[in-house]
Amino acid sequence: MLIVENPSQDQYDALCARASAPDVEVRSDVAAIIEAVKTKGDVALNELTARFDSSNVESIRVTLDSPTVDDGLSEAILVASRNIEAFHEAQREPVKQVETSPGVFCWRKSVPLERVGIYIPGGSAPLFSTVLMLALPARLAGCSEIVMCTPPREDGTIHPAILFAAQEAGVTEVYAVGGAQAIAAMAYGTESIRSVDKIFGPGNIWVDTAKQMVSSDGVAIDLPAGPTEVALLIDATANPAFVAADMLAQAEHDVLSDVLVVALENFDVAELEKQVAVQLESLPRQSIASKVIDRARIVLVESTDSALELINQYAPEHLIIQTHHAEILAEQIQHAGSVFIGQWTPESLGDYASGTNHTLPTNGAARAFSGVSLDSFVRKITFQRSTAEGLLALGPKVITMAQAEELDGHARAVEHRLADMEGSSVTRSAYIRRTTKETNISIQIDLDGKGRADCRTGLEFFNHMLDQIARHSGMDLSVRCDGDLQVDEHHTIEDTAIALGNAFNQALGDKRGIGRYGFDAPMDDALARVALDLSGRNWLVWDVELTREMIGDVPSEMFSHFFKSFCDGAGANLNIQAAGDNEHHVVESIFKAFARALGMAIARTGDPNVLPSTKGTL
Repeated sequence: MLIVENPSQDQYDALCARASAPDVEVRSDVAAIIEAVKTKGDVALNELTARFDSSNVESIRVTLDSPTVDDGLSEAILVASRNIEAFHEAQREPVKQVETSPGVFCWRKSVPLERVGIYIPGGSAPLFSTVLMLALPARLAGCSEIVMCTPPREDGTIHPAILFAAQEAGVTEVYAVGGAQAIAAMAYGTESIRSVDKIFGPGNIWVDTAKQMVSSDGVAIDLPAGPTEVALLIDATANPAFVAADMLAQAEHDVLSDVLVVALENFDVAELEKQVAVQLESLPRQSIASKVIDRARIVLVESTDSALELINQYAPEHLIIQTHHAEILAEQIQHAGSVFIGQWTPESLGDYASGTNHTLPTNGAARAFSGVSLDSFVRKITFQRSTAEGLLALGPKVITMAQAEELDGHARAVEHRLADMEGSSVTRSAYIRRTTKETNISIQIDLDGKGRADCRTGLEFFNHMLDQIARHSGMDLSVRCDGDLQVDEHHTIEDTAIALGNAFNQALGDKRGIGRYGFDAPMDDALARVALDLSGRNWLVWDVELTREMIGDVPSEMFSHFFKSFCDGAGANLNIQAAGDNEHHVVESIFKAFARALGMAIARTGDPNVLPSTKGTL
């Protein structure tokens, strides 16, 4: 170990340096492997597997036939899986629609990658934990195909712990192929392995080099990766035995792993050296770890400012802080992949089971890259929608900017639309997207439509009633709801009603020129009376008795709740009375009467410049 006391800033670059980058020979070998896979496909994979893994596999494709591991390991894997799922599930972001300018709406949506490839090292150690770290977020993100490549053992099989983790995490395809050839197969495809949209996972220098090379050819990869590394920020309160154990935990990975210790306040370096020597002696992977420890640096500094400056320049993959007030120092870290705070938080915790992801940027890449997360498995697509009013307000600004950039075609795309609006009434339409933990809803409405409906909520009778609203009011209505129907119908109906009210209110605009009031009383074997006031005040009077538990696939109690939620979303005052012998017909008559009252209330019947209110506001 190299011990350096109070280095100058001129020495920081040398102290932060990792092992050298891949030499020309490695890059040349990897390029040859990639070319062989591209030209010879499965034949090359079999030849390279026999050459590098001393294994002849009967089939590259491996089936997941209920692999078994001992009870203790299976329980540990399941606990780790739950924690990883919980942490990554919390990373979901609801779709937020922003009205950037009056009548102009923008939002962003996460769309999962369809087919992803994960590489799992299996040479020096079977890293089944990496299966969980990559496949679980992929599954949570919604990736439909999760392809795993991992090198076979000498007998041609895959380590059972890797297969068990793959089954638990939702991997859909497993292939017994490793090394740079696996990366090439996932990047370009072979007869057995179809190419993927993005490649994830750590590996040795050949795997890392292959990932960098295929990424330069347009294949997406997770992040710049290399040998693992750890930095430790410690002071006199740190336990030397813990520090030594954390150093060796990273050193045992690979001879190119890196360890940097930054020590404050008279830390007992001699005791640390003693602990490293004692623990190293009994470490099974001593031959690997000892080479890393020989290159490790212990840097003694006088101030926390100097310590933080050096740590931030190093930008470690893993940072362990074992100091007094460790949380306060952690808040000042700017560049790190993952931070482990306090003496009871070994880096091993994050490697396996705390829930954070252990696939992290190395070799200083933490200055610009984040570790793998739920976002790594999705694409972010932006959307925008403008109403006619929105284009009227913002369009002239766009024309000015386009003409200033001498892009007349852009300007004319706006000018044609503005010219078309002259002398015509503005379309009253809206699009609403509402996302909660229980539902994901999108609603498109055109108040001046032709009564067309396309409603899909997962509840057939509810869809039928929404269709009635569109057909009997004359508006066009499209509804999509993906709700938690496995729980019950409540959230789907409630949230759809709120979103429908919001869309209705947005489409109405300032309400000038509308009738405001509506009422209807159709008669069959059921009589329904509905009175509606688009007053801006939400209120519902419900005078209907339903004794059946369900009407179709909708609980009877949810019909009043639907109208209450609509009133809340639209700011409407609604009075409903209905009776009849057949409760199916009673509910149908309510929705038909409501639709007709709605059509009457939104009709343009007055002066388009006059608000139908003596108060001057609605």
